Amino acid sequence: MLDGTVQVGDVDLPGYQVMSVAGLRSIAHLVSRTSGRCGVYVLRFRNADRYVGQAVDVAVRFAAHRRAYGDDIVEIAFRRVARRSLDLAERAEIQRLHQAVPLRNVVDTPGRLGASDFDELVPPQEQQDWLTSRPATLTGVERTEPPQLRQRQQYRFARLAADERFPALAELLHRYLAWTVPSPGRTELSYWSLSAVPTTNSATYPRLLTLSVHTLETLYVCTPKARPDELMIVLNADLGTLLDHHGSLNSFESRTGAVVREADYAVRSSVATLETGSTAEARDLLAEPSVMAAARRLNLDLMRKGPTMHWRSHCYDLGDVAFGRAA
Repeated sequence: MLDGTVQVGDVDLPGYQVMSVAGLRSIAHLVSRTSGRCGVYVLRFRNADRYVGQAVDVAVRFAAHRRAYGDDIVEIAFRRVARRSLDLAERAEIQRLHQAVPLRNVVDTPGRLGASDFDELVPPQEQQDWLTSRPATLTGVERTEPPQLRQRQQYRFARLAADERFPALAELLHRYLAWTVPSPGRTELSYWSLSAVPTTNSATYPRLLTLSVHTLETLYVCTPKARPDELMIVLNADLGTLLDHHGSLNSFESRTGAVVREADYAVRSSVATLETGSTAEARDLLAEPSVMAAARRLNLDLMRKGPTMHWRSHCYDLGDVAFGRAA
């Protein structure tokens, strides 16, 4: 065990305490609680990959990683950082290391980058595999449901289901959930939620439905107050992924016909907002590989930032429709 500026393999780790953890299930005896366990850490795996994270208690976080990765972790380097500075320190370390060594951090620079509670629900390797997997089906997906929540939103669902456009919207929602939301059965309610006829912007653009991840509405459908027969379908996606595929937003617009702009959200930078005027156009948009990849990237990033803030308004009847279990 070393303190100070050290080099491990081809990586300089100034100010880190570097510990060999092969065979260890806990590092509680190596990291003094009195001296502080809050800080940034770097895991090293058997194949020399790294993983950068932050923790209020690194011993607790290591135990969670050990459960997720098993004996693949051979070393951890830890540097104490004040709690208020964790996000900045973690981001800086990822930016410093990502060019030098392979990193297993799933999410790129926007958003929360290190280990999160989400890793215990959906293991990191499963997340990474899902980003490039084929579109999923939702047949036989298991869901959990606190029974008291369903009844609260049934009157709103009844209003939505009475709209003649609802069957087409249901098909779109089912496709979006199956293609762009990671492990939707496990993450429902905790990491994504659905609202039927929410009150958002009711004075100008009344909403028909909204799917939210963390604090961001990643898919929503509304109608202009002055033109209630029209639809506006908005899908948020990762801007960087779209630019990687198309080079520019103008090129993307020319290819797809969608209206696209760079959004300014406090919760997450580098977001593209895509807008269409019909469910058919929205379905075609989701079938575009770059859009599906960009929507997946954004949804996963937001889930790793933390749970959904809108779980109290989750509509299980609309969830049934999204999973294809009700007409």
